[in-house]
Amino acid sequence: MNKIVILGGGFAGVYTAKALNKIGLRGCEIELISDNNYFIFQPLLPEVAAGTLNSADAVTPIRQMLKGIKFRNAEVSDIDFKSKKVFLYQGFKKSKHYISYDHLVIALGQISNLEIVPGLKDHAFKMRSLQDAHDLRNHIIGCLELADVTKDNSLRKRLLNFVVIGGGFSGVETIGEIKEMIDRLIPYYGSLTKNEVNLHIVEYANQLLPDMDKNIGEYTLKRFKKKNIHIHLNTALEEVTEYKVFISNKASISSHTVISTIGSSVSSLIKNSDLELEYGKIITNGFFQVKGKKNVWAIGDAALIPNKDKNQMLFKQKKIAFAPPNAQFAVRQGKLLASNISNTFKKKSLKEFQYTSKGSLASLGSRDGVGKIHFLTVKGLIAWLIWRVFYLSFIPSFSTKVRVFFGWIVESILPRNAVMTRSLKNDSVRFQNFKKGDVVFEEGMIADGFYIVLKGSFKNTFRKEKSGQNFQKFYKVNDHFGARVILSGNRRTGTIEALEDSQVVKIDKVTFGILNSHFLPFKKYFNDYLRENFKSLDK
Repeated sequence: MNKIVILGGGFAGVYTAKALNKIGLRGCEIELISDNNYFIFQPLLPEVAAGTLNSADAVTPIRQMLKGIKFRNAEVSDIDFKSKKVFLYQGFKKSKHYISYDHLVIALGQISNLEIVPGLKDHAFKMRSLQDAHDLRNHIIGCLELADVTKDNSLRKRLLNFVVIGGGFSGVETIGEIKEMIDRLIPYYGSLTKNEVNLHIVEYANQLLPDMDKNIGEYTLKRFKKKNIHIHLNTALEEVTEYKVFISNKASISSHTVISTIGSSVSSLIKNSDLELEYGKIITNGFFQVKGKKNVWAIGDAALIPNKDKNQMLFKQKKIAFAPPNAQFAVRQGKLLASNISNTFKKKSLKEFQYTSKGSLASLGSRDGVGKIHFLTVKGLIAWLIWRVFYLSFIPSFSTKVRVFFGWIVESILPRNAVMTRSLKNDSVRFQNFKKGDVVFEEGMIADGFYIVLKGSFKNTFRKEKSGQNFQKFYKVNDHFGARVILSGNRRTGTIEALEDSQVVKIDKVTFGILNSHFLPFKKYFNDYLRENFKSLDK
């Protein structure tokens, strides 16, 4: 029995599996491995984040889509191409297993690479997964809730400033949906007005939707300006900190919400393998065969696939047209790959990939859209309607199509749901970046975490509890602060200020408390530290 193993549960992997199952290869077992047990149509993520769609309605269980195909919910850790084995972690305890293959399909897609800009990884939301969209939605609603009641004007301004990085399809659709969501929710917040809310989109190119025609970019720019969205073209993102976004021309935007739609790379699994890469992708020929690897195929966003049709391509390199990383191409690749694998077993000739894009569409929110279908440019309501029909057709499950369709209908006639299912994002451990002069926390605030200095330095101005006099303490790299107030259960008695551009790692107070209660060396260290360093504070 020949074993065909498919890695990845996105468009490329799922459509390869569906096509192989339809062909019905005799003497073959097909297994698909994915770290999620559901298929997510990523273009719908902005609508999930904005509450247009319920998160459960935008996904389809892979097992329901691929009846007759073995599915394994696991995390791939390594591939041994010599022994033809795929190593993986599965189960609650992440036990290690391996499976053997005769043919391997690598369709792992790409992951977010936020290391490209200082602070972006530490402070930005992504739009890659269902959890990303869910976290962003809760965060935005949390910002509105706090902005409605705070008396701190600088905090209120940061809470109501929303910044999207990247003016491509994902960025444009994300900011359009968020704008519509906030506009529909603002009437329920008595002290807020639409004029106080500022949305910014930052794009390095000289137009929005840079992969499309100039007139489409100009239309998008015009519509966004009409919606009072601030557009920053020809603008580079330079740094992101806890309180600000720094862009080129020495400008900055105060914000607590940064959404990154830029920065993609293949997974570390692929990077650390002996696969040959070019432009950060797996090199294949036009048949999807991986260079130097027998019976190994690669498709989708992780693969650099030549396209015989060099007309109307989204990008070209070295005068060779490569397939762009989008769903439209991934679906065609999956179907053709299934045919080529079948032909390999049947000793028939393989067919090279050749596909011309049928066009591209983008939603601008509020029943507005733009796009190009073949040579026809469409704008406004008609483009938005075509966009919805087009996306609905790409959802590979009838039940999900029905849920999405009726979700759109319900959303159009009922008020937008403003339920926040969890508090503002508060990870157990996270990195934070501060510029010189930024205040980490102030006297009187509730203790929320323990901080370790990784870069830079800080000044802590204390107030003596009995005399009321102030004294200062300074922290450099590897120093820490915040433990005393967490352990005492009191409010902050000092104000921490960054003396230079600095970075800390923050451990939330619950996690810190657990460590202090159950790890005796940890507890002893802090008992000794507090006694030696703060014995004069209460005098």
